[in-house]
Amino acid sequence: MVKQERAERTLRRIISGAAEQFERNGYFGTSLDDITRAAGVSKGAFYFHFSSKEQVAAAVMEIAEGRFEDVMTDAPCGDTVSPLQHLIDITHRLNRLLHEEPVVRAAVRLQREWPEDEPVRFDHYRIWHETAQKHFALAADRSELRENAPKNSACALASATLFSLEGFRRPNQSTDETEQRLADLWDVLLPAITPGDVVDAYRTSPPEGCVEPELSHQG
Repeated sequence: MVKQERAERTLRRIISGAAEQFERNGYFGTSLDDITRAAGVSKGAFYFHFSSKEQVAAAVMEIAEGRFEDVMTDAPCGDTVSPLQHLIDITHRLNRLLHEEPVVRAAVRLQREWPEDEPVRFDHYRIWHETAQKHFALAADRSELRENAPKNSACALASATLFSLEGFRRPNQSTDETEQRLADLWDVLLPAITPGDVVDAYRTSPPEGCVEPELSHQG
C-alpha cells in the first residue's frame, strides 16, 4: 500500500511537472530532462510510468479533456435556467479553469502544436463548439434568440469566446481582470443575438448562486 501511494504521488508529480514545462515551452521545446527536473524525479522513475515524452503529453491532454468536459456538462443554476444564461456561465467556468489548472493550459498549447498528421488527443475547440451549438438550439426553442440572428451565430460565438478566453490569460493577470473582460465581451455579443427587449435580463458577470433571467417575451 505504501509503495502504491508513493508511485501515485510520483505519477502526479511527473504529470504536474510535464504540464508546467509544456505550458511554458511547448511540446518541441520541452525535453525529457526538463520534465524530470521539474517533477524532481529520476529518469528511472519516469520510465516506470511512461515510455516517452509523447505518452506523458497524451496523459496531460487526457486529464485536461476530462476537466474541460466536466465544465461543459456542469448543471445550470436551477432546473429552468435559460440555455443562453447557462452558456454565459460556462464561459466563466472555463475562464476559472484556465486560471486554476496548469494541466488545462498545457493541453491547450499542446493541442495547437500537435503534428497535423497525428490524431488530436484533446480537441477543446470541437467540445466547445458542440456545446455552444446545443445551447443555441435550446435557446432558439425558447425564443431567446433574435429571429434574424445570423445562421452561423453559434459557431461564430463559440470561436469568439474561446479564442478570447485563451487570449485573456496572461501571466500575472488576475481572475477578476479576465472575468471583467469576459463580461464586457458578452455585453457586446448579446445585442447581436437576442431580442432587444430582453438583452438586459442576462447576467454577464460570473455566476453567484442561481439566477434566471426574466424573459418577458416567452409564452
